[in-house]
Amino acid sequence: MDDKSAWRTRESLLQRVKNKSDEKSWEEFVHYYRPFIYNVVRGMNLRHHDAEEIVQTVLIKAWNKLSEFEYDRGRGRFRGWLCQVTGNSVRDFIRKKKASIERAAAMDADDHRDFRPMELPEIERIAEREWKSYISRLAWDNISKTFKPHVAEAFLMSIRNVAKVEIVKKLGIAESSVYVYKSRVQKKLRSEIIRLNRMLG
Repeated sequence: MDDKSAWRTRESLLQRVKNKSDEKSWEEFVHYYRPFIYNVVRGMNLRHHDAEEIVQTVLIKAWNKLSEFEYDRGRGRFRGWLCQVTGNSVRDFIRKKKASIERAAAMDADDHRDFRPMELPEIERIAEREWKSYISRLAWDNISKTFKPHVAEAFLMSIRNVAKVEIVKKLGIAESSVYVYKSRVQKKLRSEIIRLNRMLG
């Protein structure tokens, strides 16, 4: 997929989700962005249950706002806007949670232990870290099945720093093949990461 096609794909999805009756496009949007939102929220040290609640809040806000959202390449990435919505939702959640605790006449000890007031780390730093991790996993999911199992396994063992002699022994391949397979997979993985960043970022 070339740069123009990648841009059209991203623009098309963001344009399509403006139509609230287009359920398929909304499902596609949720498929791509929900895991990223969840990872960002979890990266801010919130529990799974709380993170799930916040993710739903962010998706509802996106659902309500995307119909009027205008994507402008000159003003930054779409995920920057999504990151801002997520950060605001986390702050609202914590503010309400703290207020609820302060109003309570008596709290169970476990509740006190579970909720730890905190200063939120920089959401941009967390979002960037989680985005790189998420896109890498998505890229691998997309390309891994295009390789024969022993090629994919050789690559995974290589990046886990498994000794070459062990890879050769386990997979029954030539030593020279280890480097060839790793190089081949890395090239395709890099290409897919670039494509996904252009399409979704």
